[in-house]
Amino acid sequence: MAERPAIFRNLGLKVLALAIALIVWFTFAAQRRERISERTYPIPLSLVNIPPRMVIASPLPPSVEVRLRGPFTPLRQLDPSKLEAVIDLADAEQGEKLYRLGPEDINAPQEVEVISISPAEIRVVLDTAAEKSVPIEPKLVGQPAAGFMVEEVSVEPRTARLVGATSLINPMTKVSTDPVPVDDRAATFSVPATVLPETLGVRVREGQVVTVTVRLVATTANAPTPEATARGKRR
Repeated sequence: MAERPAIFRNLGLKVLALAIALIVWFTFAAQRRERISERTYPIPLSLVNIPPRMVIASPLPPSVEVRLRGPFTPLRQLDPSKLEAVIDLADAEQGEKLYRLGPEDINAPQEVEVISISPAEIRVVLDTAAEKSVPIEPKLVGQPAAGFMVEEVSVEPRTARLVGATSLINPMTKVSTDPVPVDDRAATFSVPATVLPETLGVRVREGQVVTVTVRLVATTANAPTPEATARGKRR
């Protein structure tokens, strides 16, 4: 039996490879013929690999704007919620540093090009982590009912344990609660309150929810006179 020509050997595999090549060619050809579009998306900013015992001591933008360019269909099918700008702090040291965002820091699909990022630079300050206990100061708002005044304010627990960057924690000497209204109050009362550090980047580890007790007393003008007290006893 005569040997088959080389061109007909493994014919099935050759036909399959040709079909795959044609599909790939038509796919890329269609994309090249498709109109090119651009879109801008706000995407979250993430910092990864923060060194141990270090914290971020600088304000950061919650998001950055990224402008993408690519074929209309892939751009339209893109899910913006899956996009993210990432800054890797694996080799970072204590102090301030500017990180420049590039296309490689955006997890965009291969067929889409990152043409701009705003802001293009992010200032990051790393500091050592610290803890500190400070007294809690209740924050009263409003005025009691006519004829009454605040005589004493107490809080339990009295102190809160704060956690944050050393440079932010050290200057703090106290921490306040959220507003406690005393409007139109005419008797002593106790209410729960939340401790809210005003310094960005500082959080409460212990003592975040407290009980504030406000003692109200009648003012001198509203207090009963000795004569009225005596009359009340005779009755």
